[in-house]
Amino acid sequence: MGLRRVTVVVDSRYGSTLALAQAIAAGAQSERAEVRLRRVAIVDPEFSIDVTRPDYQEAQALYRSLPRASAKDLEWARGIIWGSPTRYGLMSTPLRAFIDEVAPLWRQGSLIGKVGAAFTSTGGVHSGNEMTLLSLLLPFLQHGMVLAGVPHSVAELLHTTKGGSPYGASAVTGFDGTLGVDQNELAISRALGARVARLCGQIEPEPASVELASRAPGR
Repeated sequence: MGLRRVTVVVDSRYGSTLALAQAIAAGAQSERAEVRLRRVAIVDPEFSIDVTRPDYQEAQALYRSLPRASAKDLEWARGIIWGSPTRYGLMSTPLRAFIDEVAPLWRQGSLIGKVGAAFTSTGGVHSGNEMTLLSLLLPFLQHGMVLAGVPHSVAELLHTTKGGSPYGASAVTGFDGTLGVDQNELAISRALGARVARLCGQIEPEPASVELASRAPGR
């Protein structure tokens, strides 16, 4: 059995996406994985955020206490699970900035063969959560990684009335956050973390330089 090392990278504002990340980390740990829970940098001001909300202030105290994600965290991991709030059906700008920041790993081919998965939270059921999950998965394909989702053998995926998707974990919290993250959404998140941990223990990464390949003679 290979190394079970999972890095969870989260961007969160009011705490919902962070709750998913914590459940994902717990799921990975239940499969005896070493886990790093990391955050991305937030650049103020953010015009879609109400900084006066008590849930924002409480969540940010915990969020900003997490270590900041780095390229080394991704190199260390065999499985990488990242997530952010939904922004117009896309990932958040801070998470996208982090993905751009670790672009040298693409040139080095450092993540080829590793396992990738995604999670998100949205205000409404039809606010683009599955589109966001797909946007979060695309960079993994560019890095040559193996994608992991949530199979329908996870019972909570069949019974959820809010978040949760075969494309990754998600939560639907209501536009004012009053719906919160429910037990089905947390269970789906734990299942995703556990699955990534199992899979990354079964695979062998195959890093290979993209720059070297680009210099190879044409065929």
